[in-house]
Amino acid sequence: MSGAHENLERAEHASHAGGHHASNNKLFGLTMALIGVLIAFCAALVGSERNELTKTMIKQTQAHSDFTAASTKYRLIMIELEKQHARVASARDTPGGWSPVQRFVELAADYGDERNLSKKWADTYEPLVDAHFSAAEGYEHAQLIAEIGIVMASLGVLLASRAAWLFSVFLSVACVVQVGRTYLPTRRVAQNAESQISRAEEEYAGLRKAHVGANEDEQTVERFDADGKIRAARLARMSRTSTEAPSQNEKQQAAKE
Repeated sequence: MSGAHENLERAEHASHAGGHHASNNKLFGLTMALIGVLIAFCAALVGSERNELTKTMIKQTQAHSDFTAASTKYRLIMIELEKQHARVASARDTPGGWSPVQRFVELAADYGDERNLSKKWADTYEPLVDAHFSAAEGYEHAQLIAEIGIVMASLGVLLASRAAWLFSVFLSVACVVQVGRTYLPTRRVAQNAESQISRAEEEYAGLRKAHVGANEDEQTVERFDADGKIRAARLARMSRTSTEAPSQNEKQQAAKE
């Protein structure tokens, strides 16, 4: 009877140990699953930040292109003003007559403002570019921490080590903290930068709209072609060219046949 009783106690102890081991395995498996979700989430954040970085740099390139164009126009107008200065100095202007100098001075002021505003617009992208670049690196670090954590959780399953499992839990918490430390500052900087970009773009667009809406370019053309003869001759020449082009093609086709 005593032997049977001992066997029953050993079987009960083994059953409790097996149940405890199975419970640990479930806990370790759940930890690995959660860390896997963290890895996927961090990878998605890294991809999102890199896409935002690419989009921001494309927009910044466009703003720099506008700045370059404005700078080029401004420099051309300043060169032309130097020429007009020399012409006026040599008394080639008719006293009291119309002179293009006033128009060039106005263009120089317009293009100078356009250059300054486009430069301001382009510069406002720098904080946003830096924020997205830093955020991508921060999320990569969080992903690396999570990957180490899932390795430690795997070791906890293989070695039935509670210490390895606890370390994986600690790394999971560190991953979440790293994500938070990256997301909050990036969001704050991005909101401020986007607000400044929007204001600078509106100022630049407003200047361009005012410049185009003034019809100053059309007025300049009117001064040189008040009766419209030059423009009418151009339209007639283009119309004549378009009607002659098919006949030339027909002659070439006939020659080939």
